[in-house]
Amino acid sequence: MLVRFAAAVVGDERYREQWEADVVGARELGMSPLGVAFGAVRAVVAMPSKGAVVAGIGPLGIALRHAGTPRGRVLAIAVVSALLLLGGIVMLFA
Repeated sequence: MLVRFAAAVVGDERYREQWEADVVGARELGMSPLGVAFGAVRAVVAMPSKGAVVAGIGPLGIALRHAGTPRGRVLAIAVVSALLLLGGIVMLFA
């Protein structure tokens, strides 16, 4: 599931196939398949952005509008936006 998410963010089917094969073969090499899957997610954060692949609303949509920026910054914007949204919801029901 992590690999599919990472490949969807990148928007390239080749990465999904390669990363899924890496996860499947990880145990043969004495590596944790979960660690390899998280490595794919870390790779996505380090890759330069080519543009928005998924058009979303809310925190993800706000972050994807900044698709020309590095993925790490986009992730930071999404996290901060989600925390602000969550804070607003908590204050609404408190």
